[in-house]
This record gives sequence, C-alpha cells and structure tokens, in this order.
Amino acid sequence: MSTTIATTTEAVLNQHVQALISRDPDRIASDYADDAVLFTPGGVFKGTEGVRQFVDVALQILSPESLANLKVIKQTIEGEYAYVLWSAGEAIPFAGDTFLIRDGKIVMQSAVFQPAS
Repeated sequence: MSTTIATTTEAVLNQHVQALISRDPDRIASDYADDAVLFTPGGVFKGTEGVRQFVDVALQILSPESLANLKVIKQTIEGEYAYVLWSAGEAIPFAGDTFLIRDGKIVMQSAVFQPAS
C-alpha cells in the first residue's frame, strides 16, 4: 500500500486533523519535522521526542468523545503559515494554533487551549 505525503499547508493540516481523530500517537507525531518546535502554555517541546511527549498528554485531554465534536471555527492559510481556531466539545470549548509547515511537515506550532475545569 502506498502512502501519499501531504505537501500543501492545507493538506498537511487536514492530514493532522485526521491523525488526531485517529488517536494514533505515531501517526500524529509523524506530521512533525524531526527538529520541530511546539510552544504551549505548559512549555516548549522540541524535536521528535518532545512532540511525542506532548501528543501523549494531549490525547489524555482529548477523549474520543471530544474529538468526535472537533470543530474548526476559523482557518486562515498564507503560504507556509496557518492560523486555526477550534473547539472540542465541552472538553476544550476554545483553542487556537499557529503553524509553520514546510516540505510537508509541521516545523513550528504554537498551541493555546484551556481544558474545561
């Protein structure tokens, strides 16, 4: 079975959303470049190992039920850059991410979200 690699910014974002919905940590982490940098309120995660640590924590917050309610509120793409506002049901009522996507991989992401208390 051949795998198609997403190359445009929009295609990579769509692939990333599908990976999140699948809840497959390896598939999610594979969207990132080996030297990716991920900025979050909880700290900065660097490289493959750092991204994987973040993914493991994020999947604890994002239950299958919340991911079933994942909604993109706004998405703006300018070349390699993307800005996404989203929600995931009651678990995360509002969140925002910015991305730099280059050569089919997420190179930089900043993520701001507040899980419901």
